[in-house]
Amino acid sequence: MPSSHTPSLNSVNENSCYDIKGHYRLVVMGAARVGKSAIVHQFLFEMFPTEYIPTIEDLYRGEYDVGNTGLVLDILDTSGSFEFPAMRKLAVETGDAFILVYAIDDEESFEEVGRLKELLLDHKAGHAPIVVVGNKCDLENKRVVQKALADTIVAIDWENRFLEASAKENINIVRIFQEILAMANFPYDLNPASQKRRTSLPFYPLTKCNTNVAKSKKIKRNNCAVS
Repeated sequence: MPSSHTPSLNSVNENSCYDIKGHYRLVVMGAARVGKSAIVHQFLFEMFPTEYIPTIEDLYRGEYDVGNTGLVLDILDTSGSFEFPAMRKLAVETGDAFILVYAIDDEESFEEVGRLKELLLDHKAGHAPIVVVGNKCDLENKRVVQKALADTIVAIDWENRFLEASAKENINIVRIFQEILAMANFPYDLNPASQKRRTSLPFYPLTKCNTNVAKSKKIKRNNCAVS
């Protein structure tokens, strides 16, 4: 079962579940050791995990109050292992948008992104928003996947959004999520003013309704305004 990290705002009262109008799930996929979890942690917690711990599946859920309505944003961090095909299939079926990650110093990880792209085409009805991310752009001296070539394949052949990023140096991390939400025509304006109101309030981590107890983590919201 996936572990769940569920921060919520104290401005959302006990009856807020009846007011929530939107529930959106972003799925982060890619080969092992490309930095999927590091991207998620940098975005949510503004921290880079120095210890590598293989992910099975982690679900992060944030509740936002926007005016008189609310939204729930899930970020599903998936395993890079082939040992969990059923979990991968379920992630594809339940995802609304997808962030496919490779490492610029690992050519095989870029090929894996191509296979994941085909998997999404085979199992997702309609056109799901996809952003392809070349992580570890800080390792320019170890680059084996050329940016121009990757950009051409992703933008022209696959007709998806592409950018390079570095979870370690916090380069383009927020932009990844801005791009995917813009592609999805996300209806909520998470502007800097509302960002400040939200982060001025404490968060209360909750547990998921299963046998696993969620780890308590405080999330600092990033500005993810969609233009």
